[in-house]
Amino acid sequence: MPLSEVRLAIGTIIGMHGTGGELKLRLATDEPDQLRRLKRIYVGDDPDPRRLLGVRFHKGMALIRIGGVTRPEHGESLRGQVVRISGRDARPLEPGEFYYYQVIGLTVFDELGEEVGVVSDIMETGANVVFVVTPNGGGKEILLPNIPDVVLDLRPAERRMVVRPQVYRDAP
Repeated sequence: MPLSEVRLAIGTIIGMHGTGGELKLRLATDEPDQLRRLKRIYVGDDPDPRRLLGVRFHKGMALIRIGGVTRPEHGESLRGQVVRISGRDARPLEPGEFYYYQVIGLTVFDELGEEVGVVSDIMETGANVVFVVTPNGGGKEILLPNIPDVVLDLRPAERRMVVRPQVYRDAP
């Protein structure tokens, strides 16, 4: 999917702030300052962008003003809606970086070239990202931490990942 068609979640509207129509946005981005340079955002499932009129930060949240929301009652209906940006508005990725949506569905191979399964989910554990792989032919999901000793090669554009699964042994 072209980056211009991708919508990346940056937060969730959790309520109003004050009486002037500002919305409280719980952030879900590691680049909150990017909001300062945006002109348009997408709210909920609406395919049409909304004008972003202002951004400021307060107590770990973003307070945003968007077109059409000038009073608390205008914004109350937006509570719980996810706010997204166009993929083309995201900062450029560094080598080796990826968006989660690019990894779901990748075919996973071991280092010998044997197909292991498909990435079906991603978990954030705090320490690192863990890829959930659904094995070919069914069976228990395989959890693979995104660390260099386990994920040897990750190529979203080629729809493949090469891994060295960790082997656990029972203690003697």
